[in-house]
Amino acid sequence: MSPRAKKPSRSRERERLIAAARAVDVPASCDVAVVGGGASGLVAAITAAEEGASVVVLERDLACGRTVLATGNGRCNFANISLGPRRYNDPAFVTAVAGERYLDDILDFFRACGLRWSLEDDRLYPVSRQAASVRNVLLARARRAGVVLACARTVTAVTPTAASASGAKGAPWTVAYTFCGEDKPSPSRTARLKLAARSVVLAVGGGVVQSLAAPLGLALAPDTPVLAPLACEDSPLAALDGRRAVVAAQAYRDGFPRLRERGEVLFRDYGLSGIVSFDLSRHVTAGDVVALDLLPDSNRSEILQIVDPFMGGTFEDGAFDGLLDPAIAALLTKLARAGWELPDDPREDLPRTTNDTERMIALVKGLPFRVTGVAHPELAQVTRGGIATGELDPATLATASTTSLFACGEAVDVDADCGGFNLAWAWKSGMVAGKSAAQTAKRSRA
Repeated sequence: MSPRAKKPSRSRERERLIAAARAVDVPASCDVAVVGGGASGLVAAITAAEEGASVVVLERDLACGRTVLATGNGRCNFANISLGPRRYNDPAFVTAVAGERYLDDILDFFRACGLRWSLEDDRLYPVSRQAASVRNVLLARARRAGVVLACARTVTAVTPTAASASGAKGAPWTVAYTFCGEDKPSPSRTARLKLAARSVVLAVGGGVVQSLAAPLGLALAPDTPVLAPLACEDSPLAALDGRRAVVAAQAYRDGFPRLRERGEVLFRDYGLSGIVSFDLSRHVTAGDVVALDLLPDSNRSEILQIVDPFMGGTFEDGAFDGLLDPAIAALLTKLARAGWELPDDPREDLPRTTNDTERMIALVKGLPFRVTGVAHPELAQVTRGGIATGELDPATLATASTTSLFACGEAVDVDADCGGFNLAWAWKSGMVAGKSAAQTAKRSRA
């Protein structure tokens, strides 16, 4: 048996990608320039190219579509069969953009890419359960459509320009960029390059879209990391680090319940992680209390009958082991018998506890954490913020100030819960922006 070929080292892989990026011949002008080669940018580029436009994607990473690889823990939960607008921060805008065929349009698009999928609960995954499958079919379709994928290019400015100055008739935009694929690039490589475009699609989030859109006078919502772990005040519950549970989580503000989520939570020494905390991160702020019901399918009376059937006010060690992770049960038993409570707990619906059993059940049905903010914002799955939805025509995703500048994906102030909703927005908004940009460019050519 021949020895298995070794994978190239990171440095060699980087060198290969830099060389491939440098070899891409970026034209001086095009119909549609797409800033960002992530999920929405690739779909926008494919859609525009298949509408007959010449398309260039400018991506600062060394390869396009890398952000797709991290979705769904590497499995890419690319859509959800329940794409309700209530899952989004701006339901009316998303409804206007997505239309009545929201899910059908997404599935039609990926069917044409050659992707096949399967269903887990309401979530759609590629059959391979590999995010690389989604990325690869997007890249292959983009290349077939003739899209120029110009990686290692950082866009520094998007500016309106007169056609005579751009050197290309009917190209009202100049996109300035630099080649950024070297640790110590030579002066010739850092020289600002320019691309004249008839239409521009902004498909980048975070600080990038802020820096590009602000000089154009567009209204912007501030960047906020969401779909991230929650940092919580230090408490004895930090000892649960690494344990998991399926819970119903209730968020409280000023002592009153606000919203409820259900799913898996991962306890961390800094606070809470897992799907529940990710969804809560879109809504809670510092000072809010999150209470976890560790037995959401059992009421207090049912639990009492199991652990203290004679209602003596106490329970045996291990009585909760058949209900909870024994490690969680052991810590909560210790805390209940010590009379531990969250300091200055503001919850108005706290049950009165007078004995060990009542204190234990109170913890099990409402284990409290006080939020201090988002933990590890650099790991957030989504950045809320970007171009305000009021700046955009939902029919085309063109900005109100011009009919040839478009935005999609994270460039727009739209975010949603976990479960494929954010990627669904990326795909659909990319389709709308890409088609509109191509049609606008073709009209300017006529």
